[in-house]
Amino acid sequence: MSRKRSIRFSPLRRLLSFPLLRAGEPGERSPPSEGELLFELAGLNPENLLFGRFTPDDVRKRIRKAGILKGLAARGYEDPVLALECRNPEEQRVSLYAGRTSRDRLLMEVRVRICAFRPGKPIGPFSEETLLRMLLIQWLVLSDPDRPFSIDRPRLPGQVRPGLGLLSECLSLLREIGREFPLDGVLDVPDHFHTAVFYSRAFRFLDPHAEGRFQAIARDLQGIPLAIASEAVREECLTDADGGQPVPWDPAEQVMPLRDPLLRYLRSPEYRRVRDEAAARLHVAVDWDRYRAKIAEKGESGKYP
Repeated sequence: MSRKRSIRFSPLRRLLSFPLLRAGEPGERSPPSEGELLFELAGLNPENLLFGRFTPDDVRKRIRKAGILKGLAARGYEDPVLALECRNPEEQRVSLYAGRTSRDRLLMEVRVRICAFRPGKPIGPFSEETLLRMLLIQWLVLSDPDRPFSIDRPRLPGQVRPGLGLLSECLSLLREIGREFPLDGVLDVPDHFHTAVFYSRAFRFLDPHAEGRFQAIARDLQGIPLAIASEAVREECLTDADGGQPVPWDPAEQVMPLRDPLLRYLRSPEYRRVRDEAAARLHVAVDWDRYRAKIAEKGESGKYP
């Protein structure tokens, strides 16, 4: 789940763009520490702190506050092992493990970075060059190492192990971290339909046309189990119900706004109008013959309708 953008700055523009050096109102937070300055200005993180700021104890406190530790304990995973891999500013990694730090015991892994994001095209009040400071989700996985997939917990596209049902808590963690800097929002580019569905509880596509398209697909696939619907989208089995043309899944930026002007725009009547018009124009259906043929090619015929 990553989308990287190449951005060039002059030294002064680069300095002024750093989230750590552009706090909100006076008194919101203390001046940047030496570690934060090294992280932002030189790309160095010798103490392996999250964003050059948060120690392992700081991170664990925030994980606890978000409800992640409570949720894990309720699932039988008490006192998980926390691991930070944060020396590379381009990928800050926070992981939780059940008992030992091996991939087969992974419970949660979040890879994020702070980025200067530009929409790339005019969207609402934003020009293609508008600079938004975002917390980019490069990768987020929640996995249950001890429980198998089942009828009640079917495998979703891309899954290796069943999830833990703690996405809301993880997003709460990222939201609060984003607010501490402060940033404009949290950004993700969902590579699967089901990912966009899960994130849509707190996220909206930045482009209202993309949001309307997503809502139309979600509306017309209601009643189909999510695992099957998401696989049908992945296998390019959606068609326009009116003309029969294929409807591809187009990855786009989905954002959780944290402050204005992003927050104001995603709540605006103009955004809702464009979204609703886009949703009303599109009606989709699953081409079940194509879907069955695709599944049969994988040797899974008979597994789905």
